[in-house]
Amino acid sequence: MVDSNRFLFYNKKKQFLSIGVPLEILLTRLKSNKLKQTPKRKAILKLFLDKKRFLSPEKIFAVIKKEFKRASFPSIYRNLDELYRIGILIKVQKPDRRLYYALCMAKNDTHHHHIICVKCGKIGEFKGCDIINKKKIGGFKILDHSLQLEGLCSKCS
Repeated sequence: MVDSNRFLFYNKKKQFLSIGVPLEILLTRLKSNKLKQTPKRKAILKLFLDKKRFLSPEKIFAVIKKEFKRASFPSIYRNLDELYRIGILIKVQKPDRRLYYALCMAKNDTHHHHIICVKCGKIGEFKGCDIINKKKIGGFKILDHSLQLEGLCSKCS
């Protein structure tokens, strides 16, 4: 089930259509997950809020490197992975098979997944995934899962 009111994010040019998450809330989530509010993490979060679009790790590194001369690509990846792990960022794999990151607009840590319009790039979220309740599937013990659906949003269909 897709909640069409939750489509918040991006248009075809990878720009946010709307955003309502202040930096302070994101920094509070860092603290509540026992992560330090380092200058690089703050800069990465500000970049997503300022650019208002999903970004490749390469683009993030290029921007952060200008501000932090000693920044390294592995340190940017580690920060992106930490922000993903605590639910601030989502990973988006586009049709070109490149990995991008975007802010997750879920208001809390409830289990949800994302759906991406293949035409305009809009990202929404949906709930109702039953996999989280499964302990085993086909003889495999379920440890974790990720799901990215692709389709056409109401404007593009």
